Amino acid sequence: MRYCSLNPPPRFRLAMIPTPLEAFGLSPSPKSRVEIFLKRDDLTGCELSGNKVRKLEFIVYDAISRRADTLITCGGIGSNHCRATAALASRLGLGCHLFLKGRQPSRPNGNLLLDNLYGARITCVTDKAYETNIDKIMADWADRLKRTGKRPYVIPEGASNPLGMWGYLLQGIELKKQLDKANVKPDFLVCAVGSGGTYAGLHLAAQYLDWPVQILGMAVARNRRYFIDKISRLLIDFAAQYDFPVNVQNRMINIDDSYIGPGYAKISKKETDFIKAVAANSGVVLDPAYTAKAMIGLFDYITNGEIRNDSKVVFIHTGGLLSIFSYQSKLAAR
Repeated sequence: MRYCSLNPPPRFRLAMIPTPLEAFGLSPSPKSRVEIFLKRDDLTGCELSGNKVRKLEFIVYDAISRRADTLITCGGIGSNHCRATAALASRLGLGCHLFLKGRQPSRPNGNLLLDNLYGARITCVTDKAYETNIDKIMADWADRLKRTGKRPYVIPEGASNPLGMWGYLLQGIELKKQLDKANVKPDFLVCAVGSGGTYAGLHLAAQYLDWPVQILGMAVARNRRYFIDKISRLLIDFAAQYDFPVNVQNRMINIDDSYIGPGYAKISKKETDFIKAVAANSGVVLDPAYTAKAMIGLFDYITNGEIRNDSKVVFIHTGGLLSIFSYQSKLAAR
């Protein structure tokens, strides 16, 4: 395996890695013989917990090297990415402006409460404006700051750009080393897909290592076609920027958009009951926006036979514990 020949860009060492690889004792059926393992990227830190910190290690280093004094980014009202960005900005003495999709509640909770504690400036954007125009909204704000003498740095949604993709290219290599040591050969890697960068990075790792594992992404927003197109663009841009050989074929990008439920960061009784059951029976907390929906999808695939018995699956737990407090009225109900 070519573990040592990569030359990634410089980064801050922020994440507590390697994160653990654990056997997961739950299954959707007593008859299931599918082995599930958890890659615990929910344990990358505390205020910097979750998958986004792996990407931000590279992106924030780049921002500092360019002498930026303000970070600008976007996400949902309870975004894990925005919380991690705001935490880093406060740690490094930078300004932070977050553009959040949705209405700001009268009593902030979860990640939004932390955004406020970290001193981030928050602008709420309607769903329509966000989906059609968020990149221009952030670019316009950056131009406005430049006219006042500031040095802004715009981070895309989810830190999903070629530079951020290095985080999950390296995570995939880290995971493969752990699996080799444990003598586990997985058939599938499964992850939630909200902005595409995590999936794209894992795809790069599999190609780099010549690793015959299927990567299954469970979309938690938008739709399958959107993510196939976006991940393809990310891979093409990464290959061009870093002279990295990538085989980009849409048929190799496996995205399922059947588990979005009521919408991005919205849950019904199905997701609520699932989160409670997993927590009560395993001690693992899934977040409502991402990992709960992705694991519901995984369990359905096993139940329906799309993942066959005797398969081995690694589920990437991308974090999100802090966002769960925004759902306390649903999750606390009996």
